[in-house]
Amino acid sequence: MIGTQELEGVRSADHAVSGAGAPGDGPATLLAEVAPVISREAAEAIRRELSVYASEDLEHGLELAIAIGIGHFVDSLTRPGLDDEAVLGFFTRVGADETRAGRSLLTLQSAVNIAARVLVRHLTRVLAPWDLISTASYGRVIEEVFPFVNRIMAAAAQGRAEARGGDEADDLDRARRALVGVLLGDTEPAADDLARLARQAQWHLPRTVAVVVLSGDDEDQRRPWGLAPDVLEGLYLTEPCLIVPDPDGPGRAAQLASALAGRAAAVGPTVTVTRAARSLAWARRTLALAGEGRLPGAGLVRATDHMPALVILQDPELVTHIAARRLAPLHELRPGKRHAYAETLQAMMEHSFNAQAAAERLHVHPQTIRTRLRRLDELFQGSYHDPDLHLEFLIVLRAWLDAATPDTDPDWFTSPPAPTRRR
Repeated sequence: MIGTQELEGVRSADHAVSGAGAPGDGPATLLAEVAPVISREAAEAIRRELSVYASEDLEHGLELAIAIGIGHFVDSLTRPGLDDEAVLGFFTRVGADETRAGRSLLTLQSAVNIAARVLVRHLTRVLAPWDLISTASYGRVIEEVFPFVNRIMAAAAQGRAEARGGDEADDLDRARRALVGVLLGDTEPAADDLARLARQAQWHLPRTVAVVVLSGDDEDQRRPWGLAPDVLEGLYLTEPCLIVPDPDGPGRAAQLASALAGRAAAVGPTVTVTRAARSLAWARRTLALAGEGRLPGAGLVRATDHMPALVILQDPELVTHIAARRLAPLHELRPGKRHAYAETLQAMMEHSFNAQAAAERLHVHPQTIRTRLRRLDELFQGSYHDPDLHLEFLIVLRAWLDAATPDTDPDWFTSPPAPTRRR
């Protein structure tokens, strides 16, 4: 896989494995301490799961390559904007070596995915129990893994193309991969740069796009049958994806649903072409929540069908905290009644307090709705009629009902402690 002569030029990048981060650097320091363990464990997992890398001849090169990649990632946490050139140049040579050894880019992708999985598991294990960083900061550290892995694979793909001779087909493939990388990058591309890359990739630049993310667990990495020729592929990425031009055009939705039938996938909202990365982010979030069972539906899930839930679940801890406080009056009802009353309040608020419409929504008699509303008014003292609280109530009711059943409350909805009597 990795000739040791290819490692000499980037051995300095390995310093991050043992030396990244000064004391007090928080997550980077913690990760640096366990980086050697992560490298060894990742190499063992790759050899165990991919027999093609099980040879003793590859053992040293495999472990050192992983150490270089992880070391650079750790170093970049404490040095934002760290130059990737040397490390990516190394992985370009790895891609070329893999090609000359007769192994496919998909095989290398599988190995990189395994290493990323081990890294994320250690990030979770090491950082989560420590009250050192906020949930948002922790999430950003995790999210940094995947763009870095994608840059590694883009470099390896370039090495593969160079090793194969760089004929016209390879040139076009390389140009399209470069275009995908820019469209999905962290920085919004300049119009002139994008137009130039699109010409090189022979891709008609559309006004709008939507990004589809496919489950990384899907072993079928081939282009889905029936997609339009102008759909850009990112199936070689850690999180396989597609960039669909003009997604709201005639027949596009049906075509996409047909091509992805039977595959777990999520499509992000339609955005201008320069904001494709935002569509990607929402598609990722949608697929993750659908995989956890927190969004309904199977197969292709559309982010725009679940925007309220996606917004609510951006910070579930905060939402549940507010819900527990705002909906505390429900504790005055018997547990078996709370769900029905919460549903009634939600339906009434969503139908501008029209009892007839709410009754039709819940399939009950309008008088039942009016009776429940009188009781709710007593409990909440009419607070949900305040226009400034309307949206907040709708959000917390959605969170409460998503986590409850007709017979049980959400596990976070506990009774407040009884007040202490003064003597």
